[in-house]
Amino acid sequence: MGKILLSIFCLFSVTAMAQPENVKGKAIFLEAISWTEAQKILSPEQVVLIPLGAGSKEHGPHLPLATDFLQAEAYKMGVALQRKVIVTPTVNYGFYPAFIKYPGSTSLHFSTSTDMIVQLVHYLSAYGPKRFYIINVGVSTTPTLAKAAAILAEEGILLYYSDYNRKGFEDTEKGIRTTNFGGHADEIETSNVLAVKPAWVHMERAVNDSSGKNGSPGPLTPIPMEGGVYVPSGINGYAALGTAAKGTKAIKAFTKELIREIDSISTCALPTAIDYSDLFKQYEGQYIASNGTKLSISQKGNKLYFVVNNFDLRNFYTLIKTNEDYYTSMYVDVLFVKDENGKYTKLWCRNRGEGYWMTRQ
Repeated sequence: MGKILLSIFCLFSVTAMAQPENVKGKAIFLEAISWTEAQKILSPEQVVLIPLGAGSKEHGPHLPLATDFLQAEAYKMGVALQRKVIVTPTVNYGFYPAFIKYPGSTSLHFSTSTDMIVQLVHYLSAYGPKRFYIINVGVSTTPTLAKAAAILAEEGILLYYSDYNRKGFEDTEKGIRTTNFGGHADEIETSNVLAVKPAWVHMERAVNDSSGKNGSPGPLTPIPMEGGVYVPSGINGYAALGTAAKGTKAIKAFTKELIREIDSISTCALPTAIDYSDLFKQYEGQYIASNGTKLSISQKGNKLYFVVNNFDLRNFYTLIKTNEDYYTSMYVDVLFVKDENGKYTKLWCRNRGEGYWMTRQ
């Protein structure tokens, strides 16, 4: 009985400052181990779990800005107690454009949010893992994850993520949600936070707000504003119906569906990496800018490399494809440009913040 109570406490008493502890035979938290230990466990057969939940995004007058983060932490712990996955620190920033008119809310741009995930997965995969799953506590983040997954698939890396619109996750609210309308700071999210961090919830401020129910698509706004959806409370749904008991059930059901999907990607086939040797061959060569900066582009092993002013870091960094003809890396970002004959004769380079055009020699 003592062990059962301890597991329940770990699952539903998550705090923003809590440090996860590794449990023998279960998940391993990267933040809690050394690089030498990480070296032993980051292998191709491992699934890496990346929780994603906003650390500062409005959720009505009754819930904390960290509502998504708290939910991501709860789901993370629920999976960690049941599966031997590798868990990264929770990512607490992403693409949340609908809430920027509510003070305290933050958002990254679409491309930044996408690139952040691509880069995190890209560098972790270099140590061995090729299967990644993101606990996605958000709706607007889903397209950024779809884009990131497509980019990484070209390298033979599998990235999958939870999606509230997927039927399996929609079904987790059956028998728990009282009303059909909701989706943000509503009955379910209020219940979830009541279950994991009740001290941060002010139910006396919770209201039932359906202002945005029939509104046209657009960012939410706490005051009437052209182009926006006027939602004075910042709530889409019936927050006053939230209870801790409902939250406990909802988190358990959502975690069960997460585990089902994680299990599925642990055995499915990996995407086939695209052979880019012919494309990369068209990029290869020496480029020079009007300020005298020289850039050498070459390829090896289906990877694209760069050398700036004879500063050779090819053993450390590659150029990562993020869009057609656009590549990014630790130091430089490069956009290759064709001439009227379809030949790559110049490029735009951003080198540590400084941008300039370069011509192929």
